[in-house]
This record gives sequence, C-alpha cells and structure tokens, in this order.
Amino acid sequence: MNLIEIKSPAKLNLHLQVLNRRLDGFHNISSLFTLIDITDGMSFKRTDKYIDLVESTPIKDNIVQKAAMLLKENYGVSKGVTINLSKSIPDQKGLGGGSSNAASTLLCLNKLWDLDLTQLELQSLALQLGSDVPFFIYGKTAWAEGRGELLSNFQYKERFFILIFPDEKINTKEAFNSFKIKDDVQLNKENFHDDLSFNSFEKWARNKYSNINSLFKKFESVGKPRLSGTGSTIFIEFDSEDQARLVLKRNPELVFVKSLDRSPLMQIIE
Repeated sequence: MNLIEIKSPAKLNLHLQVLNRRLDGFHNISSLFTLIDITDGMSFKRTDKYIDLVESTPIKDNIVQKAAMLLKENYGVSKGVTINLSKSIPDQKGLGGGSSNAASTLLCLNKLWDLDLTQLELQSLALQLGSDVPFFIYGKTAWAEGRGELLSNFQYKERFFILIFPDEKINTKEAFNSFKIKDDVQLNKENFHDDLSFNSFEKWARNKYSNINSLFKKFESVGKPRLSGTGSTIFIEFDSEDQARLVLKRNPELVFVKSLDRSPLMQIIE
C-alpha cells in the first residue's frame, strides 16, 4: 500500500465538566464526545525518506507534522510520506479538527509504514499530542475521563445539530488557564442524562466575549444553545432533521450537521 485517502471528522462535546487541575498541569475532565459529519480531506503517499506536508490553509506548528515525526522517531522509520491536508473544519472552534488530523496521521502512517501498532498503543501515543486525540483513535461516541484518554463506549443515538460559528477563535490553553473551576457535583456515565449536560467553559466564554453571549441569547428561542469544547462553536440539538432544517431555512448563515455512529477512520483500524 503506497497511498491512503481518508476523511478526518470533527467532534462535539455534548457535555464537558472540568473537575480539577492535575499535578502534571493538565486537568481531569468528565465529557461526552460524539462525531459529526464535517470532515477534512487527507491523503498520505509513501515516499523514500522525508515528511512533507501540503496544506490548503497553512497552520502554524501544525500538529499533523508533529504526529508524523512522533511515529518516525519513536520507531526508527526510514520511510517518508507526503501528506495533503484540505481543511473544512474551522480552526480553534472547539470541534477538534487538529486533534482529528493528528489521529488520522497516526492511523494512516501505522498502516502505510507497516508498524502494526494496536489501537491501544496508538491511543497512548495520541495522548502525547493532545488530550482530544485519543478519542479520534477510539472512533465512536464515548464517555471520557482523565485528561480525555480514559474512554468507554456510550450508546450511540442519532442526533441533528445546527452550528453557529462566532468570529472569535479561542486558544484551548488560554481557556483552561483563565476560567475558574466550580465545585459542581460530578456527572459520570452512570448518572448522566441529556437534560443535565453543561459545559464548564460556557460562563467564562460568554463573559469574555460579548458576541458569543449575544449569539446565545439570540438563539435561545429556537432551542438550548451549548458550547463545544473550549469554544467558540455554539450548537443546538434537535430531535429530528426536519426541525433542524426549519431553523436553517430561517437562518441560512448557520450550518446543519448530524452525528456519526462511527468514524471514517475506523476502516483503517479494521
């Protein structure tokens, strides 16, 4: 195999609770991840030696390059690769585009370079790149704990969403360093219910960014606006596609998406 082409999916946090700061400087979380059908296009062509990344939209310090180098250096790989990345997932919007791209890189190069690493081994490597990356290796709706690497299966339910994209881009590190952790009762997989879902960053984001706060207020009349990840994407969930598309018809600047029961990347694993 000399060429792999794949679609790298985005995610939403249907719930995100930050519990505490760890001794290693990261945070423990309790979260529900689901995949959605916004994807970046990626291709991987095996070459003799070097790693080359061709981007449709250049991103400073792209995590894709870091993921490829992590595999190459850790396993003494002499082969190279040309990676083409075509972005559709907005950057710094809480949709995990960079993390998804990194996971895609680990999975595809594991196959392309004949490394034969297991899914669990890849998830362990993925954590070195970012807290969301292991979820994209896992590849399906999951309850997450620890930094986000302790993943367990959560029953998939098809969901329909309208996405609102504020102009603001939010740096994840800044968000974690800026907001104050609340002493809320911890939700877990066993006691979680959709009606209890919240995002620990919502109050902070709404207080810091007046535009985000205004958009929350604007769309409260059509559903329950929620923040994904550290933001800035706002999403509203609907029981049916018809309901979501009715809102979209009235607000054509918004984006309709639906959940995925499994990642397009699973074809690389199985």
